[in-house]
Amino acid sequence: MHLLRRNLNCQILLFNNEIYGLTKGQYSPTSREGTRSPSTPFGSVDHPAKPCAFALGSGARFVARAIDVHKNLPSVLKAAHAHQGAAFIEIFQNCIVYNDDVFEPFTAKPNAQLNQMWCEHGKPLLFAGGAKGLSLDVERLTLKVVDVVDGDWEAAGVIVHNTANRAIAHMLVEMPFGPFPMALGVLYDDPAPTFESAVVAQNKAASEGKKPDLQKLVAKGQTWLVDKAPHAL
Repeated sequence: MHLLRRNLNCQILLFNNEIYGLTKGQYSPTSREGTRSPSTPFGSVDHPAKPCAFALGSGARFVARAIDVHKNLPSVLKAAHAHQGAAFIEIFQNCIVYNDDVFEPFTAKPNAQLNQMWCEHGKPLLFAGGAKGLSLDVERLTLKVVDVVDGDWEAAGVIVHNTANRAIAHMLVEMPFGPFPMALGVLYDDPAPTFESAVVAQNKAASEGKKPDLQKLVAKGQTWLVDKAPHAL
């Protein structure tokens, strides 16, 4: 959280498999409600955390989602590397031992086209092979799924993805999967001055017009002069 809000120039890769595999399959903060595990044999009643929503809430200026074995992952990582500041990427990763196929509803080949929506800056938010898209419900100020007839996405009211639009990014990461597709790709990218650059600029401004003087610095504050040897005990 503090790294993101300070906007340190680095990349954070969060591999999400919705389970604690190294501790023999215990449920994790991202496990879904009802997840059965050694620590929740009757099913988890905990509400899962949403990593991308947490990142946006912490002030992240770059937020993305991807799948560990998808061909689009390299382009997402390149975009994160090019971003100046803290970049947060959630990567869905299958745990074949303790949580196998948990992401199958949108990662399996038969489901991918229908349930994956890869967001690209300047392009309409389409999925299902372009047959469906996302439109803005202006009355409820939320997103809604609309049908696209004959490829005319503009007539359907499908919105164009703008990575600098923080409000839409929040809506994309909060979309419930099932009624909506899984939003993937670069969801938010709006650079701001990094912590490092701000520190350098501050130090430069503080030293502007000043001459380095070590002796003056040492003598600053409370000082005294010892002019004779102390009395012997």
